Amino acid sequence: MKTFLPQFLLMALFLWVNSASSQGFRLGLNLAPNVSFSDARELTHHPNGALMHFGYGFIFDAMFTENYAVGTGINVFYAGGSMQYFEEHIGPEGRMINQVELDQRLQYVEIPLTFKMRTKEIGYVTYYGQFGVGLGLNVRAEGTRSMAGFAQADSTGIWTSVSSEMGPAEAVSLVDQTLLFRPSFIIGLGMERRFTGTTALVIGLRYNMAMRNQYQAFPVYQSTSSDQLLFEFDEATGEELPVTREMLGKTGQIELCVGLMF
Repeated sequence: MKTFLPQFLLMALFLWVNSASSQGFRLGLNLAPNVSFSDARELTHHPNGALMHFGYGFIFDAMFTENYAVGTGINVFYAGGSMQYFEEHIGPEGRMINQVELDQRLQYVEIPLTFKMRTKEIGYVTYYGQFGVGLGLNVRAEGTRSMAGFAQADSTGIWTSVSSEMGPAEAVSLVDQTLLFRPSFIIGLGMERRFTGTTALVIGLRYNMAMRNQYQAFPVYQSTSSDQLLFEFDEATGEELPVTREMLGKTGQIELCVGLMF
């Protein structure tokens, strides 16, 4: 993917520039509510449901034939699903492992670059498909989380299970735990219903999935399920200990795009 992305961008940019003198441009605006989810890696967390978010954007299509275009613009959207994970906590009771439920709210400003293929007009309707990539800049990272005690270590380092209810949800900042850039893969389809001249109503579905891990400086305990930690044998102590590592995962969303093209 590291070698494909620069080649794709250069080829799309070449077609886009050359199209300026041939078929012209189309502009548009859209609203894009989405359903966003988390994709876990390396047993660092577990998806805990999708969340509804909202986005909007400016569309710029450079037509290089009547039926083909290079599309770009600016997309502003929130992403992030609900996740469950385990983290260490040291307090008055000693060393503990807490079970955490986190609802993410990550805002990005994204520049997409896609190839767009359109059918000929059927009545007043044109159908299209598109695929490409995007590069998002994280401008806000926050969420709400609640915690419950899961296990506690005694003075000898032996872990025992504890049982407690989830505490109240609290707002948290995720700025230090979220990477600045989010490269993504984009694919979509939809329809344009022309009203007059080149003005058309656009309705479509778009799938936007991050290409790489989105987290940093986010230590967690690995777990095989939402209620089962992963342990490994420590030769130095002769004990089974929970395994720690950095959070790994990414977000994706399915967007309903409704807008106008001119």
